[in-house]
Amino acid sequence: MEFLNVVEIESALIGLASEYPTISQLITLPFWTFEGRQTHALLIGTGNGCPQTGVLLIGGTHAREWGGPDICINFAADLLEAYTAGTGLVYGGTAFTAAEIVSIIERLDVIVYPCINPDGSFYSHNVFDMWRKNRNPASSGGDPKKIGVDVNRNYDFLWDYKTKFAKGANPNSLASDNPADDLFHGKAPFSEPESQTYAGCTNSIRRSVGSWTFTRMAVIFCIHGVMM
Repeated sequence: MEFLNVVEIESALIGLASEYPTISQLITLPFWTFEGRQTHALLIGTGNGCPQTGVLLIGGTHAREWGGPDICINFAADLLEAYTAGTGLVYGGTAFTAAEIVSIIERLDVIVYPCINPDGSFYSHNVFDMWRKNRNPASSGGDPKKIGVDVNRNYDFLWDYKTKFAKGANPNSLASDNPADDLFHGKAPFSEPESQTYAGCTNSIRRSVGSWTFTRMAVIFCIHGVMM
């Protein structure tokens, strides 16, 4: 099974925005990565619906999770195609009618950001498939084993989870201050361009996002009423 690489992910977003110009918009996101990559998101919607209701779908936070970006791209393509054709969608045992697809497109902003961590993804695809972090060398001291920050541990929310909330917690949910660890949280919250881009991406979106849905493989996490 082949997965999309970072170039193909960007190309797919550009292609969808070009094919469906009336119901989608390519968003160029700020904060280039350490290896000089700029990422994009796709805004899906007619712009005629609820001005403060949005859904954000992301993937590729951890470089070795190759399926996430593909899932995001395929979902965006399915949604755009179904709306244009006037059909519904079926995923497994769950069906969405054509009317429900219309409601999604015309009443929501659906923002698809398929690959938050393109540097890490490129490294995982081409050098070491189990690589998790980004490729920031700032804390490595020249040691290649200490390159990178876990982008998913670099937000300001529970950034110091390891010290304040570690008692009885799942070790896989903690963070580390050791650059050699997969869970290294970086030097400070939002020290990484990837986390800064994710946190600030609504600056490039025409309406504020009132309800976010974060999806990453088997994880679903909802935050309501967030204004950024």
